[in-house]
Amino acid sequence: MTAVSLTTDSRAKAVANNPSSELFVKAPGRIAVSLGALLGVAGLGGCSVGKGVGAASGSLFEYGCSKDGDYCSAPKVCGTETIPVAFDLKPTFFAGEPIDDLRQLNPGSAIMNNRLTVRLQRSGKQIEQNDVLTFDITTSYEVARCVRGRIDKDTGAKDWDEANCYRDPTNDKALGRMRVQFDSPVRAGLALKATCTANLVASAVSAPVPLNYTSTPNPVVTDGSWASWVEFEQFGTAAQGDTPPTEREAVKNTFRIELGQRIYATSFSLTLVDDEVVNAAIKNLPKPVSRIGGTLGGSPTTGRFDFDLQRGQGAQFFP
Repeated sequence: MTAVSLTTDSRAKAVANNPSSELFVKAPGRIAVSLGALLGVAGLGGCSVGKGVGAASGSLFEYGCSKDGDYCSAPKVCGTETIPVAFDLKPTFFAGEPIDDLRQLNPGSAIMNNRLTVRLQRSGKQIEQNDVLTFDITTSYEVARCVRGRIDKDTGAKDWDEANCYRDPTNDKALGRMRVQFDSPVRAGLALKATCTANLVASAVSAPVPLNYTSTPNPVVTDGSWASWVEFEQFGTAAQGDTPPTEREAVKNTFRIELGQRIYATSFSLTLVDDEVVNAAIKNLPKPVSRIGGTLGGSPTTGRFDFDLQRGQGAQFFP
């Protein structure tokens, strides 16, 4: 069975909620898959390591982590919702999976929601036996616009979604920061299948979870100070930092990450909440007891990833 792993160049060596409603199609080296599969489906066909560099550490709690009890960072040092304890994913396997919008076959002028999933794993083992942090980019086009930071030279309009992307207006070369949450183009989730045996997922949220998202939507943030975010320096061919913003090219409606291209997030910060709590707020259901949560990242030393997308074994879902 053919699969994909990730390698990185000399520069790198130096250094999970609801699926999108769009239809997707397989293309050479690319495959469609639901977000649920990203964190729980068995069947990866190889154990070769996806080369790259990165970090994902912070604090965590997970009740009923295993038959031995709750998640503990050391003997008798166990986390609670109010006092989580140290956690370090120590990722050694970096995997990416590009997924094409079905309309890619005949796009016209429509925006293609070409998807990309990124996995940071503790090891190259099957994900059902692994600790996995997944970033689900539901539309690479929106991330590319944020990374590019183009400004229309005729109108002065910013060519990015300010509800989900922040760029420092005083620095033309500043990195684009993407909001991370279930209703953003970038989503993230953590599942511990190696450290724990419980089938739990913690989802990233950009603000405290209300009892009901319909009656209490997230507050408007205009300075990028979301509770969960990720900053990209390289996202395929998106970056044009050496060009003035008004001279940068518009991102094509068919933008996607190709095999061989670099994906470099210099930093990310994630606030993680039990996926069941998040889903209850979305569906206006009674809030369940939170069984997992915490934080990851916040700086380049605690949250980042850098790799190139390459063919190999063990990193992509194939039928």
